[in-house]
Amino acid sequence: MIHIAILKPGYIRAILDGRKTIESRLTKTNQPPHGVIKPGERLFLKASGGAFMATAIAGKVRSWADMTPADVRAIRATYGKSIGGDKAYWQAKRDARFATLVTLKDVEPIDVGPAYKIAYMKAWYVLDDHLGPLADYVLTAGAIRNRYASIPWKSKALSGQPLWITLPDGTIIKTELASGRRLRWRGWADLYRNANAQTGDRLRYVRTAAGHYQVRLIHIGHG
Repeated sequence: MIHIAILKPGYIRAILDGRKTIESRLTKTNQPPHGVIKPGERLFLKASGGAFMATAIAGKVRSWADMTPADVRAIRATYGKSIGGDKAYWQAKRDARFATLVTLKDVEPIDVGPAYKIAYMKAWYVLDDHLGPLADYVLTAGAIRNRYASIPWKSKALSGQPLWITLPDGTIIKTELASGRRLRWRGWADLYRNANAQTGDRLRYVRTAAGHYQVRLIHIGHG
């Protein structure tokens, strides 16, 4: 699953510059992301009344239910600095009964996000993976050696449909799924060689239109 979190722009800026490392949702009723977000899932961070500004991966997820005001105070004492809420925030949340804290990893600025149906006063959305405009495919040794790539999503809707991929050098290729998630085009050798791709690096897919994707290679530290 992927997630859209609606925040005040100032909070997203704090996430981007590293001052805020945990996204918190404290509510009086049981609602997303409580019980639905998992480590490794992608979040798209959107400014309230504005644009998408960042993306992140969920790290550790902590959840509470049937809380008391004392539990809220304990959460503030332990995690308040990483959450970054001001006095007014914690005052507003003092009677919350459910809480979810999501540690944010791999934070990056973006200006794209999933299309979604806006619901009044809703500040968190949960969508299927294939609806996200951005996703990463982790390269395996076999993919690099045998010059293939796969899409990051499980999507029956893409089966048998033409796909247009724009490579980092601007070249546009037309292909389709050969089987499962694997793309039929096998010309990835130049990209892997020129970018010095290694096992564990990622191909980042950004959907620009239906069936159209831009792809670039993201290096991961290999220690």
